[in-house]
Amino acid sequence: MEYESFTPDDWVFDARFRNWVLNPSEPEDRFWQPYIEAHPAQREAIAQARILILYSQHPPAVPAEQLDRSWQTVRNRLQTPTVRPLLVKRWLAVAASVTVLLLAGAGYWAYQNSPETYETAYGETRKLTLHDGSAVTLNANSRLRLARRWKPGDDREVWLEGEAFFSVTHQQNHQKFIVHARELDVQVLGTAFNVFTRPKAVKVMLESGRVQLSPPARSQQASIVMKPGQLFEVRANGTSSLRSIKPEFYSAWKENRLILNQTTLADLVEILRDNYGLTVDVQPEELLQLRASGSMPLTNADDLLTQIGRLFALEISRSADRIRLTKQ
Repeated sequence: MEYESFTPDDWVFDARFRNWVLNPSEPEDRFWQPYIEAHPAQREAIAQARILILYSQHPPAVPAEQLDRSWQTVRNRLQTPTVRPLLVKRWLAVAASVTVLLLAGAGYWAYQNSPETYETAYGETRKLTLHDGSAVTLNANSRLRLARRWKPGDDREVWLEGEAFFSVTHQQNHQKFIVHARELDVQVLGTAFNVFTRPKAVKVMLESGRVQLSPPARSQQASIVMKPGQLFEVRANGTSSLRSIKPEFYSAWKENRLILNQTTLADLVEILRDNYGLTVDVQPEELLQLRASGSMPLTNADDLLTQIGRLFALEISRSADRIRLTKQ
């Protein structure tokens, strides 16, 4: 199928595209999202087609003010002192066109004001380029949400669940870039940093530039300004710390590598759980305190399990997504 030459009408009547818009699924996301990113010239036509497909099925609620303004504009354009019988058919056609325009306008308004969401599955990483040119790498089992358009003068805000590495572009008007990560708001102007937000903790690692961390409004803590090579961590029990680290230890996952630095087996079990969706039982539990240093490839769950078994001399038993680790 030569999608590159498609018009909005072509997209509307394409069965596979319609099915994805109305019934999105992970396999189809893996086809369509990369296609849209790789074909920027087609994005406007695809957006128009999505609006027409969605609004033919579920016309959404649009603020009354928006509809009133649209209808008043239409009335002003269509007002005429008399309507002759011979022109009834023509006016019916015009009225039908007006209805389509109103629905399309309402659809466009709702589309522009709905958030854009990027997600990764277990074991998947994904590279993104945001509207402002900032680059983001999403780690496995993560979600990033943001507005479809950032208005001039507004903060560039994103909401993160999981883990991501950000390389933020600096704007001439010094527009802030803010990552909302559960307990923390990370504010930057232009820099490279990693944000980790999982059940155990929220961590921010600064590779270069300058960031300011804002704790929740209910907290009595003051804002913190980080320097390159620092890691700030807020644990699940509410305690926090700021320390110097080697940035590559916390961003190597972007190159599918895992760097161990006195890393415990418990830390590796968390990676298996968070990034690959596995349930891991370690017996005896004292094994969780074993530590190791070094580097290993981070390709998939099976390879990681094999390397963990060799590193700590463990026996691995697996049933679907349940893993049992015991001493050999």
